[in-house]
Amino acid sequence: MKILITGASGRVGSAIRPYLRSEFDLRLFDLAPPATGPAEGEEVVVGDLASVADVREALHGVDAVLHLACVHGLGLTFEQSLDANYRAVLVLLQESSSAGVGRFVYASSHHVLGAYRQAGFDAAGRDVAPDAFYGLGKAFGEAACAMYARRFGLRVFTVRIGNADPTVSDGRTLRMWTSARDLASLFALGLRLEGLEHEVVYGVSACPDPMFDNARAFTLGYRPQDRAEENLAPGFRPYGAMPPELGPDWVGGAYAAAPLPPLAERGR
Repeated sequence: MKILITGASGRVGSAIRPYLRSEFDLRLFDLAPPATGPAEGEEVVVGDLASVADVREALHGVDAVLHLACVHGLGLTFEQSLDANYRAVLVLLQESSSAGVGRFVYASSHHVLGAYRQAGFDAAGRDVAPDAFYGLGKAFGEAACAMYARRFGLRVFTVRIGNADPTVSDGRTLRMWTSARDLASLFALGLRLEGLEHEVVYGVSACPDPMFDNARAFTLGYRPQDRAEENLAPGFRPYGAMPPELGPDWVGGAYAAAPLPPLAERGR
């Protein structure tokens, strides 16, 4: 099976590639080539996801898409996110559907629920409540995926990633951390799952007092191999030692605690 990975040169894409290329042929798509590779079983295509022509070329001959590409950051404005987090996912979904690509794995984020308070939080049945413009873009992407799944029959597997840093920095991320190995295994599950129509699961490893109930992923066959408490950063800060700017009271952490960037004035 040949997989197109968007955002393959980014931190998450670079971390998961070694786990996926043993099972899949990978086409790596990004604005610039990856810093390492390509390795055996990988090929590189440089292009812009906001360009229909670039996306059509990248999709030629692939069986599935793993969409990682996005822009993010505490200061991300709505206008800065439009091409990468809105137009790109629509172009990719439309062209995947038109080209007959079999399935689409979408890397979403826990930030679609980031505006909830973490105390007593239960994700089951919660409406999306993004914490900032990054999370809002991910919520849009999830809605777009649902539209293409229901209207056009594209098989979609959405993964709401918790925290994918190499190590666990604080008490909040301890409850939602994922290793690269576990995240890759969850993506691989979505790429090979029989009978897939439209699923939404959480990208988390084995975490103490987990923020999200990942029962659906377990039902589908996910089995995390790594434990968050065994991967603490040297400067790990428990909840009580986290400063307010890290947003310990929020599901979305610092994204929910930071001021929301203003909208740009439109030219007259």
